[in-house]
Amino acid sequence: MTVAVTGIGVVSAFGHGVEPFWRGLTAGACGLRPIRRFEVPAGVALGGEVPPLGRRELVLTAIGRRIDWLSLMALAACRLALVDAGLAPGTLAPARTGLGFGSAWGNLHETAAFLDRLFARGQGNPFLFPNLVFNAPLSYASIELGITGPTAMLSAGEASGEAALAWGAEQVAEGAVDVCLAGGADELGAVLHQVLREGRLLARAAPRPLDPAADGACPGEGAAVLVLEPLARARARGGRIHARLVAAPGFAVPAPVHGWARDPVPLAEGLADTLSDADVVFATASGRPELDTLEAAALARALDGRRAAVTAVRGALGDFGAAGGLAAAAAALAVSTGVVPPTVGLVPPARAGLDVVTGAARPGRVRVAAVDGLARGGLCRPLRLEAV
Repeated sequence: MTVAVTGIGVVSAFGHGVEPFWRGLTAGACGLRPIRRFEVPAGVALGGEVPPLGRRELVLTAIGRRIDWLSLMALAACRLALVDAGLAPGTLAPARTGLGFGSAWGNLHETAAFLDRLFARGQGNPFLFPNLVFNAPLSYASIELGITGPTAMLSAGEASGEAALAWGAEQVAEGAVDVCLAGGADELGAVLHQVLREGRLLARAAPRPLDPAADGACPGEGAAVLVLEPLARARARGGRIHARLVAAPGFAVPAPVHGWARDPVPLAEGLADTLSDADVVFATASGRPELDTLEAAALARALDGRRAAVTAVRGALGDFGAAGGLAAAAAALAVSTGVVPPTVGLVPPARAGLDVVTGAARPGRVRVAAVDGLARGGLCRPLRLEAV
């Protein structure tokens, strides 16, 4: 069964909704700003913060009054995606609607606050504890939207968003649901920033994905959700179709448990079929030299001399586990609009001689946009967004 993408909902450093997201990406803008939510050392303060969201407009149930920031971003992306798809939550059949989220870290801010109090006083705040459970975003969104069909919360590191989208596509393709909302969310937190700083993974200024001179990434946050439906159902109701989603088989290559693979050859071999006819590849690249070196070499080998365009969204929005969900949203929009957004921060030439889009957006027909879906530990969860 063909899986259609009929709605896109995004909250990002560019703002709320698909319009500011796509406008910022295609303009080559950078959403990274000095971090205001928590204290950071001078000189390493850039990050991709999502602007405040209105709880009263998003949360309609009594239980949702205690919603955390991560869950609020995920819920906002769901509601925005449904609006984009022309679907009201009340019109969905609860048992025939699915929901899948991916997150690398889960709740960071309240987890740190709970543990700080626990260590200081010997007792954590019990009202915070439910929000610390990893599937809290899934629970809040399913309650708020009245979804009782299949649900799943997945964590796959940097490929968390792609993993959730692949799960959602499977539910639709197998006929388990009529509609599935799938995507990912991650939040900024002081603890994450500290980990990145101590690991010397932070860029000294703005990141430069796929640039040989890049010296690190900048952290970010956000959420992206796609509405997935059978193509026939979407056409029957007159829904707009951005693209069709094909989840390529996921695979793993040898790598340290918490590190990136070192050999690009098996990665290239695993990606070769997915990229064989892709017009553009949305890369995982974030400006981390170890990742970008591996990925550039793997893409060049997998493309085997073919000049497919390459771009990366993390330079504009920051690096976080579920950023692949935003890359998938951008890939769907590239297919539907025929525009490939540029990679922010790269000063050509790019690593491995790749045809990375820089400066201005590149117009042209996009039949296939691939998201390569790399993660530490050797995981790869690629997706294809194709023209219908």
